[in-house]
Amino acid sequence: MSRNTVRKLLTEHGWARQAQHTAIEQPARAPRPSKVDPFRSKVADLLERYPEITAQRIFEELRQAGFDGGYTAVKKHVRAVRPMPAPSPSLPAEVHGPGEMAESDWSPFTIDFTMSGRETIQLFSYVLTYSTRKSYGVFARCDLHALMDGHLAAFARFEGAAQACKYDGQKAVVLAWEGRQPIYNPRFLAFATHYEFRPVACRPGHPNDKPRVERGFWEFERSFLNGRRFRDVEDLRHQLAEWERTTCDARPHKKTRRPKLEMFAEERPFLRPLPLHPYDSARVLYRVCSADGFVAVDGNRYAVPYDHITEILPARVTQHELFVYAADLRLVARHELAPRGRGVDVDPQLIHPPWNRRGADLAQVEQTFADMGVDGARFFAGLAAAQGRFAGYHARQVLLLRERYTTADLCAALAHARSFGAFEHHAIERILAARAAPRRLAEYVAEEAARKLEEPLDAGDTCLRDLDEYDRLPIAQTAQEAPCPDASDPQAPATSPTDSGSTSTSSG
Repeated sequence: MSRNTVRKLLTEHGWARQAQHTAIEQPARAPRPSKVDPFRSKVADLLERYPEITAQRIFEELRQAGFDGGYTAVKKHVRAVRPMPAPSPSLPAEVHGPGEMAESDWSPFTIDFTMSGRETIQLFSYVLTYSTRKSYGVFARCDLHALMDGHLAAFARFEGAAQACKYDGQKAVVLAWEGRQPIYNPRFLAFATHYEFRPVACRPGHPNDKPRVERGFWEFERSFLNGRRFRDVEDLRHQLAEWERTTCDARPHKKTRRPKLEMFAEERPFLRPLPLHPYDSARVLYRVCSADGFVAVDGNRYAVPYDHITEILPARVTQHELFVYAADLRLVARHELAPRGRGVDVDPQLIHPPWNRRGADLAQVEQTFADMGVDGARFFAGLAAAQGRFAGYHARQVLLLRERYTTADLCAALAHARSFGAFEHHAIERILAARAAPRRLAEYVAEEAARKLEEPLDAGDTCLRDLDEYDRLPIAQTAQEAPCPDASDPQAPATSPTDSGSTSTSSG
């Protein structure tokens, strides 16, 4: 029952207690005539022709017809005579057996934290459709890696995975649609294969296909967020886990009125068993190590040993840690992730001590130039002679250009600058801006992979031949013009239907 209805009943009850009571009911007063009465037929005609017409539009039409009353009288009359819409029954939810199906989705929430301020979080939800037991996760983004981490937490909470799970058209799961056929994300399919569950893509624009997870977001907002305050995201996660255990799991099932944990006990044997080792859901990035020994990830910089300056380093990014590897996949740095976009330099292990923040040694920079080729080694030699003690600064700035330009373009610019005696990084940058096109980091990684494969595969360029060469080849006579060869003559050339067929095709 609505609160307004309860309030109305209480108010009428209070008036009845104050008024004089009599066993004889007073006759009701006859209704007074209304200014709308002469226009009832016109109002009925408008409602019949335009069922969605508003009371304001009816009021405007009546004013043009000579009505001199107010809008309130028209509004009350329209409310009384407008036909009530036909009730639409709730769509029936699909029923599944124990462990057969789950539902998953995302929903954003903006929360005012007492310490970190206002932030928008992405809430992950995973619901078992049979027992309606839920698992929530709080993330900064709703990409593929966060989706996999949310599943890992749900699988650990339920000690298993449902045999199938429903999703909407999020790009982390469905890349595109070919008619009614979803094209799944290959990386997510590999994740689903690892845990042996089947993803099911819901139809676009049909949220009722997964009603339980949608209801779960309403329950999170009305039951968990209301009346609670949080210091930061970690405090939110801690209180959410406690609410899941003590409140959400303790609620009875909406339809059967049985405890959720009792129904989950029946569902638990039908869940897919978990593999021995979890799936690695970390992001893999490639970053250029700066000249001062840092790699940039999500708006912060993380320290890397000076031995890897200007190198392309692979990095694994989990929800809480960053792992940086050398070119041979040897772990060189490990850091706890800082909050995104803080612009801080993270170096808790003092990889670069405060007394040694000058950057890489000049010998390391010289070796990097030598690895680039002859032009790099010659340019560094001229740079060291021309710049003296400032050679290290210019050399590091030149190496940073490898992130935006190919090694071949950079070496060509070094050779051009050396021929004119321009041994400074500004000159190299101007030459590259005029003669080379910038490229992305992914292209550099592809170039390095192609270079490593070129030697063992002995790859070489294959030039396309001019088709006119085939027209200049000797053309045999057709069967009608050429005389039959004498079988007894050993000098007679042998012809075959295949030869004549290819000749006619070539000449044609």
